[in-house]
Amino acid sequence: MSARTPSWPQRISIIGAAGLVGSSAAASLATQGIGQELYLQDRRDNLVEAHRIDLSDAQAVLGVDRPRILAGSPDQPVDLVVVAASLPETPDGDRRDFLAANAQLLASLAEQIRREAGDEGLVLLLTNPVDILADWLHRHHGFAAERLIGYALNDSARFRRAIARELGTEVTSVTASVLGEHGKGQVPVFSSVRVDGQPVAWPDGAVDRVRADVDGWFERWSRLKPGRSSGWASGAGVMHLIRSLAAGGQVITTASTSGIDGLPETFMALPTHLVEGRPRAVLPELSQQEFSALQEAGESIRHTALTLN
Repeated sequence: MSARTPSWPQRISIIGAAGLVGSSAAASLATQGIGQELYLQDRRDNLVEAHRIDLSDAQAVLGVDRPRILAGSPDQPVDLVVVAASLPETPDGDRRDFLAANAQLLASLAEQIRREAGDEGLVLLLTNPVDILADWLHRHHGFAAERLIGYALNDSARFRRAIARELGTEVTSVTASVLGEHGKGQVPVFSSVRVDGQPVAWPDGAVDRVRADVDGWFERWSRLKPGRSSGWASGAGVMHLIRSLAAGGQVITTASTSGIDGLPETFMALPTHLVEGRPRAVLPELSQQEFSALQEAGESIRHTALTLN
């Protein structure tokens, strides 16, 4: 298969398009002109049709002709299947609290996902906990590791915002990433943080404060009792991820660690790019402490996925 061009993906389906995350992703893709056809699917047919009408009107307001938005399943395999299906999240505790219920939901959708992806399409998983469920889909449902990635950009965005607050700068000037698990096993990579392209001289206590800020995000969100997960960031992130991969760039995704020396064979957040249309994760330069934390996160993800029924 030849390398994908920025015109990829032409045909996209979103499973779970009625929910906050799925509809946010649909809105970002539809209004930014990503692809030629966008299929919206959910068990709530009325909401899917309402979203289709609303997003078509939004395209008309913006003067966007593509993608054409369709309600229902594609009749042929697509280039990219975005899986946003999830049980309603009422955050309290840890993202792994949703594991068993969401695994059961994905099991019921596995054949649909496989059919829509066909022999060539990629699967982008948004369902949490995304790293464990990606590994589980691979091991227990036979999804090829080289055709499966998960969404993992929000943690890095929150890390960048925490750094910007601590250093009194704009978030757009900060380059930083979080690797590992989407949850308690996240690994903020302080060693590679840059502000305006320059290494950071951390004031006393700054690293600890930033780490506490990042680690405390989920608890702070839970205390708001919003009755939902964060959604708009994920929708914008899906669009950014697809654009970056299509243009040949590197982006943080939950991807297979297969072939990376020293890491457990599992799925975790790592810099990833497409090689001949298939995601390939790479290991950036890390401190020994960061690498050890990444190994620990990988072992935890792998163990949980292996023992999940």
